[in-house]
Amino acid sequence: MRLSAVGAVLCYLNLALEVRDVVAVTKENPRVCIVGAGYSGLGAARYLKDYGIDNFKMFEATKHIGGTWRFDPHVGTDEDGMPLFTSMYKNLRLNTPKLTMEYVGYPFPEGSQSYPTGVCFHKYLKRFAKDFDLIKHIQFQSYITSIKWDKDHWNITYTKVDTKETRTEDCDFVVISNGEFSTPVWPKFEGLKLFKGKIIHSHDYKDPENYRNRRVLLVGAGPSGLDLAVHLSNVTTKLVHSHHLKYNQPFFSDTYVKKPDIRKFTSNGVYFQDNSFEQVDDVIFATGVLQKVFNCVKEAQGEYAAALIAGKFKLPSQEQMLKVWMTHVRDMKAKGSSILDVNDIPDGTGMYYYFGNLTAEAGIYRRPKVFADIREYTRQFRLENLLTFRDYDYKIIDEENFVKWYNPRPGNPCPFDE
Repeated sequence: MRLSAVGAVLCYLNLALEVRDVVAVTKENPRVCIVGAGYSGLGAARYLKDYGIDNFKMFEATKHIGGTWRFDPHVGTDEDGMPLFTSMYKNLRLNTPKLTMEYVGYPFPEGSQSYPTGVCFHKYLKRFAKDFDLIKHIQFQSYITSIKWDKDHWNITYTKVDTKETRTEDCDFVVISNGEFSTPVWPKFEGLKLFKGKIIHSHDYKDPENYRNRRVLLVGAGPSGLDLAVHLSNVTTKLVHSHHLKYNQPFFSDTYVKKPDIRKFTSNGVYFQDNSFEQVDDVIFATGVLQKVFNCVKEAQGEYAAALIAGKFKLPSQEQMLKVWMTHVRDMKAKGSSILDVNDIPDGTGMYYYFGNLTAEAGIYRRPKVFADIREYTRQFRLENLLTFRDYDYKIIDEENFVKWYNPRPGNPCPFDE
């Protein structure tokens, strides 16, 4: 089942909406199935419990919670031979302050650094699942293969990874929260098949030590591309970085070489648009698994879906929703946006008003404007201070203001190790 990459929780709105159109009434004790036990799935489960709905089950394909935030040393497939959903790699740290990643009412302990490691954030998720008593609702090693509507309910079919047995269960509502970072985008270049070195996508990148004393071509300068440039520049013999991002490029190392976009590959290297050539041993494509949405949005969407399932509000008619949707599509096209971006949530102020729309419709908690402001500020600050931006801590003063200060933490301590 191919799901939109826009965000786990946008999908649950689509499915919950479809249930409403078919069922027309809210069941008194609805059976809810959640696909995935990562950040979004756990958040949706928490809100279902908050709204008094305890008749739900989370289907998790792996043996673990945490989704993309769990580091797995395997590449391609996990220990059970299943597709590897996580893109986590060694030494990763958050690239946006934890304030925009925390669940409402469940902050990191006071004094924690604003940019914890990925491993630490995974421990936060495990602590959250335990404290909200969510583990008992998770059925692990259950890989969803089909979700179909059958008269008055959903049939959800899955394979038990451990026994290979196929089962089907019925649900009144289905919450899709299986992640947005597991399907890499591979570019196409002339001569790529001629290249004899190793080619991977950053989704499969695990450890900089695998590239020690190698000549590496890194393609892309999104969050992952820039982070890998920092990780690799001091271990490679040469790091050739092809991208067209305009930012305050720091001094990575003497072995770092910036190049424009690629023109074509050869058996042992690559020509660039400026007709220069570089011989390389390995290629890493950091060319997309990311959408412009942060965790506060996903959590708010999960709360929205839970409120809908609990019957706290009613959706407009299918006709009304389709009319609004088509108007939105036309507006996006008029602005020159691709139809592929039609589900993108606007950055900055637009994101704040998106929270407002969810609140107006469902009566859920409106995330204050300061969250969108922190997101926008730190995104630009990261590009201006790539090597040091994580050394700053942030604190929210009120709904519209925050402060930051320089506070490096040697060793990146995690409060959940204590």
